[in-house]
Amino acid sequence: MAAPEQDDRARSPLAIEVLPAREAYDFEFVAARLHDPNLLLDSVAVRIFRAPLLAVPVGGCRRGGRIDAGPVTVALAVRTALLGRPGFPLLRVSLSRPAYGESWLVEWGERAPDQPVGAPERLRFFGYSTGFGCPEPPSHAPRTAANGGNDLPLHQLVLVPRDEPVGRGCR
Repeated sequence: MAAPEQDDRARSPLAIEVLPAREAYDFEFVAARLHDPNLLLDSVAVRIFRAPLLAVPVGGCRRGGRIDAGPVTVALAVRTALLGRPGFPLLRVSLSRPAYGESWLVEWGERAPDQPVGAPERLRFFGYSTGFGCPEPPSHAPRTAANGGNDLPLHQLVLVPRDEPVGRGCR
């Protein structure tokens, strides 16, 4: 027979919580690599069970983002938590292909390029500094939740098919 505390955990509802970005376990790691640190202003920590993970909006060179959520029920709850937030357009849940087991992703913005994890094109897509040509961060005022993120370029608000050329601001 299972201990009473184990039974309580098994029956507890799925808890997804949106917190300030600095509470994310990976905040410092991601912040140190982002090309445009202004994106941290609209970033949030998404607590999945006990682990808050950083969700960074699109903007500047960053054309998309994702969080590995594990089970599909968790991914759907994370997607719901991010719905309507500035900088998180086109939220979707998709199946990841890890070496072991099934894992679901919550993605936003454009679809990530089919490149290996450390490829420069993929790093630029996620807005990380690569040394391979991202321009300086935009000189206009930082995008904040207060202005609703309305200064995003059109390609970051609408999914663009991969075979159509688009000026992306990061080359």
